Amino acid sequence: MQLTDLVIYKTYAELRRDIASAYLGMLWWVLEPLLYMGAFYLIFALGIRSGGENFVSFLLCGLVPWKWFASTLMPACSSVLAHRGLIQQVYIPKAVLPLIPVAVNTVKFLLVLVLLLALLLALGHQPSLAWLYILPVALTQLYFILGCSLILAAVVPFVVDVRTLVNHGLMMLMFASGIFFDIQQFSPDVREFLYLNPMISIIESYRNVLLNSSQPDWTHLANVSGVSTVLCLLGLFLFRKFDRYYPKVMS
Repeated sequence: MQLTDLVIYKTYAELRRDIASAYLGMLWWVLEPLLYMGAFYLIFALGIRSGGENFVSFLLCGLVPWKWFASTLMPACSSVLAHRGLIQQVYIPKAVLPLIPVAVNTVKFLLVLVLLLALLLALGHQPSLAWLYILPVALTQLYFILGCSLILAAVVPFVVDVRTLVNHGLMMLMFASGIFFDIQQFSPDVREFLYLNPMISIIESYRNVLLNSSQPDWTHLANVSGVSTVLCLLGLFLFRKFDRYYPKVMS
């Protein structure tokens, strides 16, 4: 219970700090992703309109979940290092520390998701009961984010350069995750290879639900959940194995 209280308190503190550190406060949680999406729209609207007639909606449904993923992984990498003072003063299970950036960015994502739904309505998309399938899709993505965060947070204190690799890796992965292209345009063999990237399945699931008012591909979501389970177990194993070494490494 005390660990839960710690995560909740630290999450609340991080959100409050974000609000207090900027003149516009909470508005930046909405303005930042809007500017982010607007920049990519201008770039790709002037180039290849890979999403077809509904390019704006297509692009938004890819960028919003990607922003959640990328915005969480970078602070998650440093979550153990960021609490080195606390770790050296009192014992806490280190695996709870990545939960803080995951929780912070999930709160922000939920606000942006509401904005996305409003934009889709403004763009002429009709609301549907199928939109309720967004819940299992988002939970699947949250599980995947958690798995990635645990592994990265466990490793970075020993190999700090991993943060730089993640930063550049995310940039490359963004262009390979189906944000700017429709995976269905490729042959089955190519699609099978692309689906090795879990974010492909996640982003496609958002589009199926929000743009096509259909169910997500449950097989793909199950595959992502399987990968996420392996990542979570591996991350927890690493934290347990190296638990006593963290204070020494960061001293």
